[in-house]
Amino acid sequence: MRPRYKIWLESQQGKFLLGEGTAQLLQAIKERGSLSEAAHLLNISYAHAWRKIRHIEKNVGKQVVERKRGGKSGGSSCLTEEGERLLRKYEQLKETVAKACEMCE
Repeated sequence: MRPRYKIWLESQQGKFLLGEGTAQLLQAIKERGSLSEAAHLLNISYAHAWRKIRHIEKNVGKQVVERKRGGKSGGSSCLTEEGERLLRKYEQLKETVAKACEMCE
Protein backbone atom coordinates (compact mmCIF):
# COMPACT_ATOMS: atom_id res chain seq x y z
CA MET A 1 0.00 0.00 0.00
CA ARG A 2 1.24 3.49 -0.77
CA PRO A 3 -0.28 6.90 -0.12
CA ARG A 4 -1.32 9.11 -3.04
CA TYR A 5 -2.01 12.82 -2.95
CA LYS A 6 -2.87 15.85 -5.02
CA ILE A 7 -1.94 19.30 -3.78
CA TRP A 8 -2.64 22.86 -4.84
CA LEU A 9 -2.40 26.33 -3.39
CA GLU A 10 -5.47 28.46 -2.71
CA SER A 11 -5.87 32.05 -1.61
CA GLN A 12 -7.29 32.90 1.82
CA GLN A 13 -10.64 33.28 0.03
CA GLY A 14 -10.41 29.72 -1.35
CA LYS A 15 -9.54 30.71 -4.92
CA PHE A 16 -7.26 28.37 -6.88
CA LEU A 17 -3.73 29.71 -7.30
CA LEU A 18 -1.42 26.91 -8.38
CA GLY A 19 -1.55 23.16 -8.94
CA GLU A 20 0.68 20.60 -10.66
CA GLY A 21 -0.12 21.66 -14.23
CA THR A 22 0.16 25.38 -13.61
CA ALA A 23 3.38 24.86 -11.62
CA GLN A 24 4.79 22.96 -14.61
CA LEU A 25 3.77 25.87 -16.84
CA LEU A 26 5.51 28.43 -14.62
CA GLN A 27 8.62 26.22 -14.40
CA ALA A 28 8.70 25.84 -18.20
CA ILE A 29 8.38 29.61 -18.66
CA LYS A 30 11.23 30.09 -16.19
CA GLU A 31 13.42 27.59 -18.03
CA ARG A 32 12.53 28.51 -21.60
CA GLY A 33 12.00 32.27 -21.28
CA SER A 34 8.93 32.05 -23.49
CA LEU A 35 5.24 31.34 -22.91
CA SER A 36 4.98 30.00 -26.44
CA GLU A 37 7.88 27.57 -25.96
CA ALA A 38 6.56 26.54 -22.54
CA ALA A 39 3.15 25.76 -24.03
CA HIS A 40 4.76 23.77 -26.83
CA LEU A 41 6.89 21.83 -24.34
CA LEU A 42 3.82 20.94 -22.28
CA ASN A 43 1.80 20.10 -25.38
CA ILE A 44 -0.90 22.70 -24.70
CA SER A 45 -2.03 25.55 -26.91
CA TYR A 46 -0.61 29.02 -26.44
CA ALA A 47 -4.15 30.32 -25.84
CA HIS A 48 -4.75 27.74 -23.11
CA ALA A 49 -1.43 28.57 -21.43
CA TRP A 50 -2.26 32.28 -21.62
CA ARG A 51 -5.70 31.66 -20.01
CA LYS A 52 -4.05 29.72 -17.17
CA ILE A 53 -1.64 32.59 -16.50
CA ARG A 54 -4.43 35.19 -16.54
CA HIS A 55 -6.50 33.03 -14.15
CA ILE A 56 -3.59 32.80 -11.69
CA GLU A 57 -2.92 36.53 -11.93
CA LYS A 58 -6.58 37.35 -11.37
CA ASN A 59 -6.73 35.19 -8.23
CA VAL A 60 -3.34 36.31 -6.90
CA GLY A 61 -4.08 39.95 -7.65
CA LYS A 62 -0.57 40.43 -9.03
CA GLN A 63 1.32 39.78 -12.23
CA VAL A 64 3.17 36.43 -12.15
CA VAL A 65 4.62 36.48 -15.67
CA GLU A 66 6.30 39.47 -17.28
CA ARG A 67 5.79 39.50 -21.03
CA LYS A 68 7.71 41.32 -23.72
CA ARG A 69 6.06 41.58 -27.10
CA GLY A 70 7.73 40.09 -30.12
CA GLY A 71 9.34 41.81 -33.00
CA LYS A 72 12.11 40.73 -35.30
CA SER A 73 13.69 38.60 -32.60
CA GLY A 74 10.40 37.43 -31.06
CA GLY A 75 8.98 38.04 -27.61
CA SER A 76 9.95 36.67 -24.26
CA SER A 77 8.43 35.88 -20.89
CA CYS A 78 9.85 35.50 -17.41
CA LEU A 79 8.47 35.04 -13.92
CA THR A 80 7.99 38.09 -11.75
CA GLU A 81 9.04 38.02 -8.10
CA GLU A 82 5.47 36.99 -7.27
CA GLY A 83 5.60 34.18 -9.84
CA GLU A 84 8.91 32.95 -8.41
CA ARG A 85 7.52 33.11 -4.86
CA LEU A 86 4.37 31.20 -5.80
CA LEU A 87 6.32 28.49 -7.62
CA ARG A 88 8.79 28.18 -4.72
CA LYS A 89 5.94 27.82 -2.17
CA TYR A 90 4.29 25.12 -4.28
CA GLU A 91 7.55 23.19 -4.73
CA GLN A 92 8.31 23.40 -0.98
CA LEU A 93 4.84 22.10 -0.12
CA LYS A 94 5.11 19.31 -2.69
CA GLU A 95 8.50 18.24 -1.27
CA THR A 96 7.21 18.29 2.32
CA VAL A 97 4.17 16.15 1.44
CA ALA A 98 6.29 13.73 -0.59
CA LYS A 99 8.67 13.24 2.34
CA ALA A 100 5.77 12.67 4.73
CA CYS A 101 4.30 10.07 2.37
CA GLU A 102 7.65 8.25 2.13
CA MET A 103 7.43 7.63 5.87
CA CYS A 104 4.10 5.90 5.35
CA GLU A 105 5.43 3.36 2.84
